[in-house]
Amino acid sequence: MENLTQGARVRIKNRPVKAEDWKHGTYYAHYAGLPGSITHVYADDEVAVEIDQEALPTEIRKRLKAVRDQMKTKWLDGLSEEGRNRLTEREKDFRLRYVILVSAKDIEEYKDLEPVSTLFGEMDDDGDAYPPRATSDDIQRAEDEELSRRSEQSRG
Repeated sequence: MENLTQGARVRIKNRPVKAEDWKHGTYYAHYAGLPGSITHVYADDEVAVEIDQEALPTEIRKRLKAVRDQMKTKWLDGLSEEGRNRLTEREKDFRLRYVILVSAKDIEEYKDLEPVSTLFGEMDDDGDAYPPRATSDDIQRAEDEELSRRSEQSRG
């Protein structure tokens, strides 16, 4: 991607993992397809991307929520009663960002057609309504079914 600017909407490319990815730690297949926004561009062609939380897999979103709740509780418990009472609701809002570091060659421009939540249905705080990602067995089964359907069509 050529125009790497802060705030640009991007998506992590879907590609096979290579040996150099393990060495550099800048590409993991489970992030493939996730949309987000560039938060920082580094000189060595690495990019920090804040992933849209509603696009995260259910397990990661649940873990992020649990960590956020623990950190918020610890932070509020560290304040005096008077300090807690002075906080506005906005100041009490404790939001964690999910930022990953990827190679610039592993992102592509992403134009939001619809928010992710409308593509997959509304999600509660635990993300229970988010559909699970297909496993390799699911993909293989769907491919076998499609091949069977096509072979039956060609015979009939």
